[in-house]
Amino acid sequence: MLSVARALDRTGKRVGNLEESVRRLATDVSRLAGVVAGRPAATSSSDARPDGPPRASWLLAAGTDSELLPAALDDLIAWLDLVYLRFPDALLTACWLWHPSVIEELWWLRGAHADAYDPDTGSWLRVGDWHDRQRPGVARRVRDVLTKCDLSLHTGDRADRGPAAEPAPAPLAVHAATVAVEWGRSGTRPVPTTEQLDEARTSSAAQVRGRR
Repeated sequence: MLSVARALDRTGKRVGNLEESVRRLATDVSRLAGVVAGRPAATSSSDARPDGPPRASWLLAAGTDSELLPAALDDLIAWLDLVYLRFPDALLTACWLWHPSVIEELWWLRGAHADAYDPDTGSWLRVGDWHDRQRPGVARRVRDVLTKCDLSLHTGDRADRGPAAEPAPAPLAVHAATVAVEWGRSGTRPVPTTEQLDEARTSSAAQVRGRR
């Protein structure tokens, strides 16, 4: 009888422990359900992201009169102050907003940072890649552009030359169709015509003048 009583006592303790485990599990499930219910609904678009800028090119968005651009820049600037400018090699001069290529570089870096630290899809490997490769590369390219420029260079005639100048269109673009046909016909490198050589010299001279 004593052994039976001890067995019953052990069984009672196990049942009590099991009930406590079930209560804790129910609490955890309830908490998890609340978290899931509070999250934004998933969309079918791969560009929908809980954090960071939309996955789009600033260079393509500029000039579209998009109402999203001011908010996007506000988000970028907040991130620059919070993250990017805390690194000692980060440099932004007063004219950075006048350089679309600089905004593009910082724009994608901000998106990559959000991806790397995403609570669901991020990883330490992505974080390491952001710190070791992506951020230093952007910082170097941005610094190379901005250290050669000044906001005063974006005014008047000075805006048409030097680092503030708009990029020239692709040289000899009018001959693209002809060259493409030659490539497709023979598979060998097309031979430039006299006209194309003359245009190339004119284009090169204009590029040199634009850098001065």
